[in-house]
Amino acid sequence: MSGFDCWGQTRHRLHHYYGQPLFESFGHIHPDDKSLLTDAYQQIVSSFRPCEPSPGAVVCGFKFGSLIHIGTVELIDGKLEILHTSRRKGPSIDSIDDFKRLFKEVKFYEYVG
Repeated sequence: MSGFDCWGQTRHRLHHYYGQPLFESFGHIHPDDKSLLTDAYQQIVSSFRPCEPSPGAVVCGFKFGSLIHIGTVELIDGKLEILHTSRRKGPSIDSIDDFKRLFKEVKFYEYVG
């Protein structure tokens, strides 16, 4: 899973592992540009429905209203975990509680296309 930013990894997982259509890539947006990342999120959030954590759900981490990071909820060894990636750490798996500690607000979404 290396070589992806958090947005690309999430798109890839939803499409190739959960059979969802690819959502917009916004490949022109640099992952550090949180303002444009938030704008991209606003453009596609209507394709998602808020949900509880479950396998294949998208998790979004926010600070002060800006989207900072996204990933997917995965079922690993019988536990729900968050798969996400960053330049500093690469692909990572964290518990939901550990992921939530990184952000002011965390939202879970089901992709409905």
